[in-house]
Amino acid sequence: MRKKEVNILPVRSFGDSLNGKALAKFKIERLKLPGEEQEFKVAAHRHDYYHILFITNGLGQHTIDFETYEIKPNTIFFVSPGQVHSLEVDKDTDGYVITFNSDFYLLNNSVQKLLDYPFFHSLSNIPVIYLSDEAVEIRDAADDLYEEYKSSEKGRENMLRALLEVFLIRASRLYHHPLASQTPKHLAYQLRKLEALIDTHFKTYKMLDDYAGMMFISSKHLNSLCKKGLNKTVTNLIHDRALLEAKRMLLFTNNSIAEIAFDLGFTNKSYFMKFFKKHTTLTANEYRTQNNMGYSK
Repeated sequence: MRKKEVNILPVRSFGDSLNGKALAKFKIERLKLPGEEQEFKVAAHRHDYYHILFITNGLGQHTIDFETYEIKPNTIFFVSPGQVHSLEVDKDTDGYVITFNSDFYLLNNSVQKLLDYPFFHSLSNIPVIYLSDEAVEIRDAADDLYEEYKSSEKGRENMLRALLEVFLIRASRLYHHPLASQTPKHLAYQLRKLEALIDTHFKTYKMLDDYAGMMFISSKHLNSLCKKGLNKTVTNLIHDRALLEAKRMLLFTNNSIAEIAFDLGFTNKSYFMKFFKKHTTLTANEYRTQNNMGYSK
């Protein structure tokens, strides 16, 4: 079957490249410039970079991959590349928007890797931190990042990388999702690695043995780790990731059900339809019809 790709969901990108290779990019902006007072709504879209929304004041809603979170003062949202999100905020909302790609972060040669952070690339951990009023150090870290970004001092890019890492480490210390906080560090890293592998290969590799081989451990041991840390099997995680992508494609592309099934690596349309209904109680067409909320604009 020839696959027809008709993506109607905007994908935001830094865009620049050199000899076909993406350049390291970083940006931090104020969510509201001085004197601005207007409500705004951002329609659903996705990025090919990391996106952090730090709300210092204001109210609203932020939807990330079909889950809606409350926007309120002292909230930080983390959006990974490929995730679909939209938001609506009131006129008093203020804060920072931080965007960067992995090349920018990795040039720091940091021991702390992006996989170490529980709020990125995870189906199991929520992508939001609600800060207490006492969490002043991370607000200071965001202010430092912004001031350095506006400067033209010597070594500015290296300083920005260092300050970004400080911000992310402080965020990870304040992240208290039960699964993340109760899981031993070595186990958490293995699970993050597994989720990253599934995120990359779920369309092609759908069996426990595939991922055990990639991680150089036995299938039994990998499944045991998964059950201990997430209360799920590896197969559950693979199905969760496939289901998430199916929902994205049903709502944000014009592709037919057969084309979506093909793209996701299902052997046929019928198998995909059974899989989707089993996990959602709706047929793929019913889901597409009932959830067509105008995100395709």
